[in-house]
Amino acid sequence: MPDDPKKTAEDRKLVSRQEYEIEEFARKYDLMRGEAAAMIRRYGPSRRKLDAIITQRPRG
Repeated sequence: MPDDPKKTAEDRKLVSRQEYEIEEFARKYDLMRGEAAAMIRRYGPSRRKLDAIITQRPRG
């Protein structure tokens, strides 16, 4: 849920640092919560950028 109802499209482009958004991102890519939070801090909140980084990572 966006913080400001008028910014719904813009909010969907970003991963906020709110707990539920970090949990959702971690679950989407099967990451630990701390790993997901660290990625968001390191690379920023852009969903497009984070998705690209995740898809380029080697699976182990």
